[in-house]
Amino acid sequence: MPNVYFKVRTKKDDPKQMVSIRIRFKSGKTDQISKTGEKVSLQYWDLSSQKLKRTSFKGKDNLKLRLKNLENHVLEEAAKTRTYPTGWLNDVVDKYLFPEKHKNNSSTTMSQWIQEWIDKSENEYRTIRAYHSTLKSLKEFNPDLTWNDLDIDFYYKFIKYLTGKGFAKNTIASRIKNLKVFCRAALERNIHNNTSYQSFKKQTEESYNIYLSEEELNIISKLNLSSKPYLDKARDIFLIGCWTGCRFSDLDKVNHDNIKGNFIHLEQQKTQKRVVIPLHPVIRSIIEKYDGELPKMISNQKFNDYIKEVCKTANFSEKISKSLTKGGRRETEVKEKWEMVTSHTARRSFATNLYKSGFPSISIMAITGHKTEKAFYSYIKVNEEEHAEMLLKHWESQHN
Repeated sequence: MPNVYFKVRTKKDDPKQMVSIRIRFKSGKTDQISKTGEKVSLQYWDLSSQKLKRTSFKGKDNLKLRLKNLENHVLEEAAKTRTYPTGWLNDVVDKYLFPEKHKNNSSTTMSQWIQEWIDKSENEYRTIRAYHSTLKSLKEFNPDLTWNDLDIDFYYKFIKYLTGKGFAKNTIASRIKNLKVFCRAALERNIHNNTSYQSFKKQTEESYNIYLSEEELNIISKLNLSSKPYLDKARDIFLIGCWTGCRFSDLDKVNHDNIKGNFIHLEQQKTQKRVVIPLHPVIRSIIEKYDGELPKMISNQKFNDYIKEVCKTANFSEKISKSLTKGGRRETEVKEKWEMVTSHTARRSFATNLYKSGFPSISIMAITGHKTEKAFYSYIKVNEEEHAEMLLKHWESQHN
C-alpha cells in the first residue's frame, strides 16, 4: 500500500534557520522524494520523527493544511496507476503546485518537453550533463523533431550524422541510450505512443579507463602540497573516494550525520540504494587533519583539473595507448597517465584494488551499489598481465 511522508534533510543547527520540507512516496520497491516548495523554521520541526512539533507558531495551521492536501493528492494519483517510473512523484507534485505550466502541454515540442524533464531530474551531475549533450545533438540534427519522427529511418540517419560529426563510438552509444530514456519517460507519461525507439541499438566498444593502484594512492597521500591548499584539498577528496567507492555526487554526504562507529551509512543519489561502508584508516586520518570534519566539496570541473595536477606532481607519467573509434575510423592516442585521471577514477580504483586483493565480488558490489555482475565486471580495470599475476599468486598460495 502506498505511503506518503514528509521529511527535512539539513546540516543546519541554527533553530531559527528556514529549512525545506520534502515529500517522500513509498510503495513496494518504489521510493521517491520531491520538493514541496514549503519551508519551516528548524525550531518547529522534529528531525527524529520528521513531523511538525506540537509547538504553535504563526501560519502553522495553513502549513499543515497545505501539506495534508498535497499528501491526499499524491495518494489519489497513486491510486490511478500501478507503476511509478523515475520522476513520477516530481511530475505529480509539479502539476499540483503549478497547474498553469501544464495547461498547454499538448503544444509543447519534443525538445521543450525533454528540457523540462531534464530540469526536474534528480540524477547526478555527470548524467544530467550527458542528457544535455544528447538534447543538443538532437536539436542540431533537426530542431523540429517530433515524437512520431523517431522511427528506424531516423535512427540510421542520426547515427550517420553523429558519426560525421566525428563522435566516438561510445559517445554515439551514450546519445542513443539517453534518447531511449527520454522516449520511455515520455511514453510512460502518455506524451506519445510511439514505441519504435525500442528497436534502437547502442553499439559500444570497450573503453580504456584507468585506475590507481594502492601503491600509487600511497604516493599521492604522502605528497607535500601545503604550498597549494587547493591541490591539498582535492587530493584529500580524491582519497576519500578511493577508500569509500562513493560516486563524486555522494562524497559530500560523508559527514558526522552518517558516520556511526566504524561505518558510513548513506543513500546513493543515483540509485537511492542504501550502502554501508567501513571507515578506512586513510579516511580517519583525513578527518583528524580537518579537526573532526571532512574537506568541503568543490565543483566536478575544478576537481578534475586539480586532481590531474596532483597526479602530474606525483610523476604518474606512464605512457598509455588508448584506441577508439571516432567518426567511423579506428584511432589510437597516447597520453600520460596523469592526464587520464578524473573524479570517477577514485571509485574505479576502489573497486579494482579490492577485486585484485581477492575480496569477494559480491561484497564489493554491496558497497559500490552495482546491481548486476555484468555492470560490475565491465567496471573493473584489470589488464591481461594483472589477471595473470592474480592467477599466479592463487597457485602459489595453494601450493604453499
